[in-house]
Amino acid sequence: MIQYFPNIRDAGKTAVSAVAVAALLSGCGGGETPATSADAKPATITVLSSRPEMVSDGSALLKISLPEGVVGSDVKVTREAVDVTANFKQSGEVLVGLIDGLSIGPNVVTVLAKGGVAKATLVNHDKNGPIISGPHQMPWACETERLMLRDGTSFGKAIDENCNAPTRTTYVYRTTSGEWKNLAAPFAIPADMSTTTSLNGNTVNYIVRVETGTLNRGIYQIAMLYDPNTEPQIAPGAAYKGWNGKAMYIFGGGVGSGYRQGFRLGTNVDVIASGPFGDEHEKLSRGFALLTSTLNLFQNNGSDVLSAETASMVKERFIKTYGEPIYVMGWGGSGGAMQQHLIANNYPGILDGIVPSGSFPDTHTTLPSDVDCSLMHRAFDNGNEVWTDEEKTAASGWNTWETCPQWESIYSPTWVVATATNIPETNYGSGLLYDFNTCPLSMPPGTAYDPITNPSGARCDLYSGIKNLLGIDPLTGFPARAYDNEGLQYGLGAYRNGKISAEKFVELNELAGGYTVDGALQAGRTQGSYVALNAMYEFGRVNEGGNLGGIPIIDTRTDPGKGAQVHDSLRSITMRERLVRSNGSAANQVMLKADGTPPVPGSAQSPANLDKIALLAMDQWLSSVKADKRSYASAMEKVVSNKPAGLSDGCYLNTGEVILESFDASNNGRCGTLMPVYSNPRIVAGAPLTDDVLKCQLKAIQAGDYPGMALDLFTRLRAVFPNGVCDFSKPGIGVKPLKGTYLEFGVNGLGTAEVLK
Repeated sequence: MIQYFPNIRDAGKTAVSAVAVAALLSGCGGGETPATSADAKPATITVLSSRPEMVSDGSALLKISLPEGVVGSDVKVTREAVDVTANFKQSGEVLVGLIDGLSIGPNVVTVLAKGGVAKATLVNHDKNGPIISGPHQMPWACETERLMLRDGTSFGKAIDENCNAPTRTTYVYRTTSGEWKNLAAPFAIPADMSTTTSLNGNTVNYIVRVETGTLNRGIYQIAMLYDPNTEPQIAPGAAYKGWNGKAMYIFGGGVGSGYRQGFRLGTNVDVIASGPFGDEHEKLSRGFALLTSTLNLFQNNGSDVLSAETASMVKERFIKTYGEPIYVMGWGGSGGAMQQHLIANNYPGILDGIVPSGSFPDTHTTLPSDVDCSLMHRAFDNGNEVWTDEEKTAASGWNTWETCPQWESIYSPTWVVATATNIPETNYGSGLLYDFNTCPLSMPPGTAYDPITNPSGARCDLYSGIKNLLGIDPLTGFPARAYDNEGLQYGLGAYRNGKISAEKFVELNELAGGYTVDGALQAGRTQGSYVALNAMYEFGRVNEGGNLGGIPIIDTRTDPGKGAQVHDSLRSITMRERLVRSNGSAANQVMLKADGTPPVPGSAQSPANLDKIALLAMDQWLSSVKADKRSYASAMEKVVSNKPAGLSDGCYLNTGEVILESFDASNNGRCGTLMPVYSNPRIVAGAPLTDDVLKCQLKAIQAGDYPGMALDLFTRLRAVFPNGVCDFSKPGIGVKPLKGTYLEFGVNGLGTAEVLK
């Protein structure tokens, strides 16, 4: 069974119950047989580096809590039949040590002490995975040579089919003028070296150690303050001067179908200032350790389970190298926010608190309203009615109609399309030009799907990229797809509010249509696969937020005003609505919004740096939760009780003014007036604010629901919906509770999930 840890500090590790036995083994404490008594208690074994069933790469960092009166010399530790006692060092009433040499599969660790025998089973997995994500995606392109390090050299050539390359350690330093430079051996301190004071109060030379290696077929990086001239030798639990004891996991944006290792990261900490994702000075200078992988950049691979698996393995690597952090904070925007929300909900304990920016609750409830854009666009352009931009905006719900073409230029209809078209390399990662559907250029020639020339090839749509998580649709033989718009009345709210005419409302729905199995536009609506719909809810691709109530969440975004922006602020409200529905409250979520419009002429301050504000606030919040030893009725109560004073929803104006007030979909208050929340095509069509209905239940279309509509128009509308229209008063089709946390995929066949035991 999976143990749920309401204390977020302990959620990422599992204590293994000790079993006392009557007959004690000999050989403990230099060959002595320990004495025992009726009330003696055995030791307790805790895996610090991972869950015991998710150990990887042959080693694990363990803590042994000793019974009262027992010291380290009274203890013997074995891995199977091998004595590993010498690996452990005593610190207070515990022993901490790294056990290596684990074989693939179960490994029994035994602790013999005065009081009994404790046993723990560690399940070790290959460093290449998989652990929970199911069979490896194939084909898979290695890209280690394409990752360039700060010193101008390639990370290195892959040495095997799993894209492994030798681990490399590099050093960079920050100059007194704020530049980043290489620091090469023998690590003499240059004249322009700056210093920094981390959150632990230590002032150190501003040198960053960067470890680049491979895990789970991805490329990981770990970076932290470390002066090789003055710091202790790297080992778990060493007394580091620069590291503040806290870690941050960086998740990168976008969404892609995979088939590649990737050579870009959510933050390339080795190139820091020249990387595509900005300068990490604010985090590194304060002593945070930064962790990331190419498989946590969602545009490389849009599987949140693969991302969770990778994050667990990279975090494990960090702990086995440096020691256990006080906490791990999640960080990242857009697709990085999707990963944080989903990992924290489905695999609690990997992250202790999250800071999503430009956020979305998940991937697959984001998809429908965005893919709808191409259908609406076609209807606007091909009907008899002439649409103004204001009418298009009202029907789509966005802050401006231009947001829909922006979605089209990035994603839609590509999230549901499967094509063999390769993208120009110059378009990769270039924002609006990048087509997330098309197969990566790095895929071997002839491996991509083509309906005529290669019908059995790899399909590069998002659903195909996660076929392990969804299964195969028996009706098509292709990976199951959940996109559905049957019964959806586009523009319904705009029609009812008098923003568009009855004629335009009817014509819009007549012409919208849907997509074929290959993503081509079709006249009829699209029906989602019941295989995919069931899996989406039960296996956690739709984020209901039930396990998010016990962690701090600081949601940040920049408000664009009337500028096109796919990162619409409704998504933060959507996540809040789900939190309230699942947990009774969203008091653990704070929203911060900065004005993204041009500064007021003559103003003294541009929009506040929400990253810095959120970073320091989340550090204070998580640190307080960690230090709080009181008992609480729930994890949420503990989190809310430790929320920093003054931390609340607020909007930061480009005049420098800060307005602290709650955000809601009704746009109450000054923040609601100045930075309003808008809508999307599904909400305008009547979907709830939770925006989690992938396929609606239907009801008969009734003339009384369209007062004043002429009979001929209603007759046309009824012809569009022969099976009925959406009844959003009922749950979506396929909705069911999350099967459990720590689900593993592919054990009993594609599209199945079991609770990891």
